[in-house]
Amino acid sequence: MRCHSGQRLFIIGASLWLLAAIAVYTVDGPFARYDVNDVPGDLRRLVQHSEVFAHGLGVGMIILTLWVLDRDRRQFVPRVACLAFLPGIVANTCKLLVTRHRPRDFDLEIPASASFVGIPGNIDLSELQSFPSGHTATAVGLALALSSLYPQGRGLFALLAVLAASQRVLFDAHFASDTLAGAGLAFVVAAFLRDRLFWDVGPRVLR
Repeated sequence: MRCHSGQRLFIIGASLWLLAAIAVYTVDGPFARYDVNDVPGDLRRLVQHSEVFAHGLGVGMIILTLWVLDRDRRQFVPRVACLAFLPGIVANTCKLLVTRHRPRDFDLEIPASASFVGIPGNIDLSELQSFPSGHTATAVGLALALSSLYPQGRGLFALLAVLAASQRVLFDAHFASDTLAGAGLAFVVAAFLRDRLFWDVGPRVLR
């Protein structure tokens, strides 16, 4: 199957995110040991509350807001939901294949490589479902979907996704490499679905 230019860009993006995850894996420990209390108060609160852009309930409220406020694009709301939630579902499925301790339940004085317990994954304990980050995959998928409808907001949506990923790291829910892998998975999903979902938005909106 031949890849068109848009799909090729997402595949390249996915490859870069996954390569970044491998590179950052070597410094997961220092990132995880960073104390969130060292972040200035207002910035810390901003990062903390940015989880709403990645959490299922928050994403649902954003999609509901889109439905209410933009009647001209209501037909695209189910497609936004698909591109937002499917990467998170893929990431959570991957958790069933790989077992990794979350930073908050791991002794950070030993190498972060020891946080990987092995395969298969653990379906019972959230503490052993760190890799990859489902929240980050959802946030990036949502950012890509919203950018398809509102290209003028691409920078804002990207910032919100970055803040959501940072929240997962700073508050010890994930290692940094988990979030980068989650972003990579979102780009993999987007490579196959984004243009198929938003092909009819129009040349002035979707490029």
